[in-house]
Amino acid sequence: MEVEEEERRSPHDHVDRCVPDSFFDRVTQGLRDDLEHERNRRLQMVDTASKHRAEFAFAQLENERSLTSLRDELRVARGIVDRSRAEITALQTLVDAHHREHKALCEMLERKGVLHRKKQRTDGTA
Repeated sequence: MEVEEEERRSPHDHVDRCVPDSFFDRVTQGLRDDLEHERNRRLQMVDTASKHRAEFAFAQLENERSLTSLRDELRVARGIVDRSRAEITALQTLVDAHHREHKALCEMLERKGVLHRKKQRTDGTA
């Protein structure tokens, strides 16, 4: 009967009889402290992540606003460039017309004998 009782006991029964209750209390308290510490760390990490998430969202919003502003500035600048090109083309056309008119007037004055042009030398000297 004693042997059967020994066999029914778990291996922990022997440990339970050899280890004082204060040891289990200390281990249990240590585990509770560790658990509390880990819980606090997790809460801090969640707070930090939330803060960083909010900062990231704000920075992203600022970047989008800046990008929109830059796109608007680019659109305005392209409009200015297009208008400037049109003005340059108009001015070039005007310059060409004035040049043709000047050339025609010079030829007319030469034919009338009022204007004498210097003949260009072929030897390259002035």
